Amino acid sequence: MTLSAHRTLLFVAGDLSGDINTARLAREVLRRHPQWTLHALGGHHLRDAVAASPGAHFIGDTSGTGVIGFVSALAILPRVARLQKKLLRFLDTRPVDAAVLCDWGGFNSRLLPHLKRLGIPVLYYFPPRSWQKSGTGGFNIAPFVERVATPFEWSAQRLNAAGCNATWVGHPLLEAVLPPRDELRREFGVADGEKLITLLPGSRALELRYIAPHVAAAARLLSEQYAATSPVRFLVAAPPGATQAVRRYFPSSIPIIEGRSAEALSAADVAIVKSGTATLEAAVAGVPQVVVYDVPLAVRLQWLLMGMQKKTPLVAMPNIILERMAVPELVTPNCKADLIARAATGILEDAALHERIQQDYLMVRRALGADLPGGATAATADILDEMLL
Repeated sequence: MTLSAHRTLLFVAGDLSGDINTARLAREVLRRHPQWTLHALGGHHLRDAVAASPGAHFIGDTSGTGVIGFVSALAILPRVARLQKKLLRFLDTRPVDAAVLCDWGGFNSRLLPHLKRLGIPVLYYFPPRSWQKSGTGGFNIAPFVERVATPFEWSAQRLNAAGCNATWVGHPLLEAVLPPRDELRREFGVADGEKLITLLPGSRALELRYIAPHVAAAARLLSEQYAATSPVRFLVAAPPGATQAVRRYFPSSIPIIEGRSAEALSAADVAIVKSGTATLEAAVAGVPQVVVYDVPLAVRLQWLLMGMQKKTPLVAMPNIILERMAVPELVTPNCKADLIARAATGILEDAALHERIQQDYLMVRRALGADLPGGATAATADILDEMLL
């Protein structure tokens, strides 16, 4: 059959970044093959992307299924189990030519044997623990996947050695096209001589509960500190639909914008960022950052018992990529307002530190595939085309 023939694909993504990246891929597939049918289990980005496909079926909403530690995993387990049953019932009644899974290793690793049993070839986009440079984490997908598209070169090398057919496609964060920085600063009301500090306190309810109060208190300290000299302006970047959840932690004087974190970061002089994909987004935008993270006491104890502080001594993605402390990270028990404010002040007032971070960001962007031809989305769509020839 030729590529112009009809195909039916299944997309599965759990967390917010996976939902966004997989939706971008789905739109590219439909741009190339508008007659193909795309089904999805994911968040609202993926739901909207596949809606343009003829005969599309949105199986279920995975929004809010990201977890922090064992306790929060238990809380969402019934919902995730229902989603799995719903998806398996769908697969038993609908023909699918290929499946695209994105990250969400806890769910997708249990789905893979079912797809294998049904004879559905799998492309794994953003394989689990792709950031990891050693060990065997993520290798369990090898017997079940036909192709892997991974954002990191070392991930492709490790997975190929484990028996996968893996390709380094780079990271889709590099595909962002933004207005000029000066234009963004004017839009966000930043006056000449003002410093803009962008705040990304997270999106999950549990993250906001334990991280946002520290970030808000740090903003208050910084505002007081610079009030008499060079005033600072703050801007909170929140995911779509999260304004109400975020607002309870920040005063009305600090504006909140939804779904525009890249723009909010690009306009900033410094950012305070919750550990996660947003730390890479800050590196791509070129804004120096202070990375923060805090968890409930039960999760702290779990980390200690599992020795996670020794296993993962660095949590910010730029630091993990460079294997050293390129940007400051303040993780429980050091996620405190005064330490956050002090770290942000250091970046604002130390030109040499600012320049060193920018040089480190160049290396981070290369590790994300800045020198690769094309982009991650197009390269991954190419792999799908090869699979479905």
